[in-house]
Amino acid sequence: MNRRASQLSLMPLAMLTLGMLATISGRSQQLSAAEAPRPNVLFCIADDASCHYGEAYHCSWVKTPHIDALAKKGLIFDNVYTPTAKCAPSRAAILTGRFPWQLEDAANHQAIFPTKFKVMTEALTEAGIHCGSAGKTWGPGDAKTADGQQRHFGMTPMPGGAKKEPGDVLPGGFRDFLAARKPDQPVLFWFGSHDPYRAYTLDSGLEAGKKATDVDRVPTYWPDNDTVRRDMLDYAVAVEAFDREVGSLLKVLDERGLADSTLVVVTSDHGMPFPRSKGHNYEISNHVPMVIYWPGHHAKPGQRVADFVSFVDLAPTLLELFAVDGAKQGMSPITGVSFTDLLRGKSEHERRFIITGRERNDSYARPGTEAGLGYPVRAIRVGELLYIHNYADDRWPCGNPELGLKDTDPGPTKSLIEQRGQADPYWQFCFGKRPGDELYDVVRDADCVKNLAEDAAYYDRLSKMRETLYNQLKSQNDPRVLGEGDIFDRYPTAKPPEKAAAVKDADAPLPAKKKKKADGASSGAPSSTPPTANATPPKP
Repeated sequence: MNRRASQLSLMPLAMLTLGMLATISGRSQQLSAAEAPRPNVLFCIADDASCHYGEAYHCSWVKTPHIDALAKKGLIFDNVYTPTAKCAPSRAAILTGRFPWQLEDAANHQAIFPTKFKVMTEALTEAGIHCGSAGKTWGPGDAKTADGQQRHFGMTPMPGGAKKEPGDVLPGGFRDFLAARKPDQPVLFWFGSHDPYRAYTLDSGLEAGKKATDVDRVPTYWPDNDTVRRDMLDYAVAVEAFDREVGSLLKVLDERGLADSTLVVVTSDHGMPFPRSKGHNYEISNHVPMVIYWPGHHAKPGQRVADFVSFVDLAPTLLELFAVDGAKQGMSPITGVSFTDLLRGKSEHERRFIITGRERNDSYARPGTEAGLGYPVRAIRVGELLYIHNYADDRWPCGNPELGLKDTDPGPTKSLIEQRGQADPYWQFCFGKRPGDELYDVVRDADCVKNLAEDAAYYDRLSKMRETLYNQLKSQNDPRVLGEGDIFDRYPTAKPPEKAAAVKDADAPLPAKKKKKADGASSGAPSSTPPTANATPPKP
């Protein structure tokens, strides 16, 4: 056999050998991925912060050096949204992976959390993950276990997170939590700050050395004056307090040698506690900051992620990272979609739109049921457009004026605008009644003040957005589009009526009220005119 013939005769054997090696290598990679150590997770969530995390979000008048340092090493998410811009329903969405309107009572603020809905951290704890918390997890409202005990959602509560407490309490509690874990046991620690929740120390911003002129822009719907700018500076100081809390926890990770094995999430539950922000459905309301740092997993540190991400996506993401099947652990079907693909730098899912909404925020804000009527809304953002449908446009979006506009937290900016009276355009922007349909170009009009819903040029796109919204809500079995939306107004509140005037958005659990049937909001699919209560929902 000549040399060439010998070489040819060996080629099939060589190809077979290479194929076997490739197969073995692929299986080895799959095996190593499956056996890869699960990360620890530090989840830090602010209370009432819009996208004002310093350099990471191009905000010069709020200084957040610890969050900025994470952002430079990790990922900055530019399009993260909470489904409902109020504490309790927002956090319920994170914990369950379901939209608030899929959670019965928990769609409302100051609610009674249904025992039937197991949450992500309970599933993780049962799967062997060491879960703990400090500060605010879910609330305000009342959450009990099936046997009537206080429900901590599978997390061991640790000290820390209260306003104006000594600075060593939070990191001390975190150290104790880490010391209690078993060797090599993965951990998840939820830190729920109480900043920048109101009330603020008046002029704390000025006392910190800030100037009213530091604020680069006042939203169009607030007066641009000294009172508002100083209120914004006081808010900035509270956001900076949250940043210091995050820094104290990161220091503990370094001390314990866990920094390189811990994925850190820093976000906020919803927008800032100012008029037309917290509790509403505009960009400043639902659009929240989120920075994630996963050591060793970012091909481009400091990269910005433009994909839409909803808070309902957090539970499936964390469950996947810990290799825990929520359904097998007894969780209700999850609506959200994991975004671990984005964490690894490769978008593998189509994320075309984001859905938001609200039901009853603060209790007793509108007479009509035992706990008061809500202000039902569903909304969808597609591309640069935000479509909002107000189901009960005859109601006051912030609550009845004679009752104090309860759906807006008290503060200097609110007081200033209230005093201007209903004839004032700022009052109307912040507290006035709204049309059934609103449409905004949030790229050109981030303040959402130019309603395009009646503009013929947008008719086709609005119709398609309305249809997509309706179909999505119907697939989620949203009572609001199934003709049963009044149920949200009939759910009891955890806030006793005798404290309604004295307590504002309290964080402490409160006793439950019995249910009482009553008439409530209108129901049905989004349309220009909200259908009557419990009407058969028309298709768009």
